[in-house]
Amino acid sequence: MNPVTKVNRRIVSDVHLFQRRTSIKWRCLYMGTLFLTKVMVSSLQRWVVVLFLPLGFWFLLACNSDQANQKAGEERKSAPDAEAVLKDLNRRIAMNGSDATAYAERADWWLQRDRDVSVNTTDSGLAVSAEASPDQPREALRKAMADIKSALLLDTGNALFYCILGEIYTRIGLISEADDALRVAMARNPSLVRAYLRRGELALINRQYSVAFKYLNEALRRDKRLAEAYLLKGMTHLEQKDTTAARSAWLTAIEQDPRLYAAYLELGLREPDPRLAHRYFSNVLEIRPGHTEALYARAMLLQGQGYPDSARQDYRALLQLNKSHRDALFNLAYLDLLEQKYDPALQGFDRVIALGSADLPALANRGLCYEMMDRKAEASADYRECLRLQKGYPQALQGLNRLK
Repeated sequence: MNPVTKVNRRIVSDVHLFQRRTSIKWRCLYMGTLFLTKVMVSSLQRWVVVLFLPLGFWFLLACNSDQANQKAGEERKSAPDAEAVLKDLNRRIAMNGSDATAYAERADWWLQRDRDVSVNTTDSGLAVSAEASPDQPREALRKAMADIKSALLLDTGNALFYCILGEIYTRIGLISEADDALRVAMARNPSLVRAYLRRGELALINRQYSVAFKYLNEALRRDKRLAEAYLLKGMTHLEQKDTTAARSAWLTAIEQDPRLYAAYLELGLREPDPRLAHRYFSNVLEIRPGHTEALYARAMLLQGQGYPDSARQDYRALLQLNKSHRDALFNLAYLDLLEQKYDPALQGFDRVIALGSADLPALANRGLCYEMMDRKAEASADYRECLRLQKGYPQALQGLNRLK
């Protein structure tokens, strides 16, 4: 069966897309806006930070958070009103239910909304995780799929519609279906740059790096200013462990589109100069206020460079977006512990432990907090719980030895 027939059968099928299951194990980060590297503090790293906070710091950061927020507010005022765009698309569809282009544009709008939610996870938004799945897609993806299916029922020959369909499949992890849809898009219109870009992204997800470069280079041959293609090339270089080439590609991406915040984030995560890394993270937050990865990365940088008050501001902003962000809760508690603010430190570690998953560093540091407060029985209980969960846990053994 050719790809066109396969795709069209899916569109008119009565089987609901999101009830399908797939055995494909994939790592689908939407490269234009999502990122392959998450900044996390491992258990060991967090313990080391607690015990060995640097005593001296050798530079002053050039950026000011209040100024960045003010600039971001000015940019938001001048940005297009996304909700107004959606309202206009809804009006067009209400007036003419046969407007295939309006359905496709609204599907694309929902795709963009999903990207935004994916990198700005909130407690009340459309999504609560960075990844969707065929069984549990985010609400925006459900709506995007419904709209693009409506568009394709009205116009089965539009290449762009198939391209959007392929992007939606990619976002929810149906890789084979995504490949079929993108092949149809390219067959319908061999000059559709967006299809080459998405085929490159799909090849990157499948770890077919030479194929990814092939499609991305073809996209750039047709549009040499296509910033997202440079971003994806950078991610491909990174997968091949070529950080220098990746950095060069991301810098080129920014030259082509100074608002491509994904490139700033990738640069910041790999920048050895703390001042420059801070600038990159702040650039992300100027463009995308509330971007959770950038907030966390900048907070960690500030914390490590000896700016606890500024780090606290970013951690608290992060918790406004996601009140259960484990590492933000942990690091706020740890900062209180270092400043001998034991009561708020205990409350913070309690919140981390309440999230579950046997957080050994939180248990050990709560034990240390109890120890500093001369609450030896409670300290001993936490240290012993650590040893029950992990035999020989060194911090717990050291703590029990101190209590003897």
